[in-house]
Amino acid sequence: MKYAVLGTGMVGHTLASKLVELGHSVGMGAREPGNEKAAAWAKGQGERAASGAYADIAQWADRVIVATAGGAVVSVAEAIGDVSVAGKLVIDVTNPLDFSRGMPPSLIPELSNTTSAAEALQASLPSARVVKTLNTMNHLLMVDPSRVPGPHDVFLCGDQAGAKAEVREMLAEFGWTEPVDLGGLAAARGLEGLMPFWLSMWGALGSPDFNYHIARAH
Repeated sequence: MKYAVLGTGMVGHTLASKLVELGHSVGMGAREPGNEKAAAWAKGQGERAASGAYADIAQWADRVIVATAGGAVVSVAEAIGDVSVAGKLVIDVTNPLDFSRGMPPSLIPELSNTTSAAEALQASLPSARVVKTLNTMNHLLMVDPSRVPGPHDVFLCGDQAGAKAEVREMLAEFGWTEPVDLGGLAAARGLEGLMPFWLSMWGALGSPDFNYHIARAH
């Protein structure tokens, strides 16, 4: 499978490196084709890794992961272009956080409450199949659930059943055996809304190695 991972931060590096480790071909996308962080990552990963501009990497890939700042999803979508991802699975792991007033951040108003970054991404890339997942945890836990002992949950939501099935395949490769499907893409509003609380919990616990677990009555 060929994956495009758009974003050169910690989340992008972690996801891209894990996918290469799992045997996939991965391109790290950046706004500029000569981005030094993306090029350095690709050089260090060997023959299955590449780097380039958002649109070029997205067009080359079978699946696209958006791991940029959440507030940038619309501009990223514009840079990709809908044609580059027509019919493709686009996995959104972002959170629309506003750090302009320092910590803790707030949610960006125009991307929260009555909408979400995931929905904005889908609206900007109407030919793609957008699924939200992995945004409610630390980047290292995304690819290694064993960092937190015991049962805990990863969530996903999206409007196309087939796209969600593909995401479950990827999550299973990461070690997530029972993802919780929250339904349509509008459920991303709640998932993204968890992040300010998650950051407060990180501060209270002093470590990002924790996760949500939904306890069910049987």
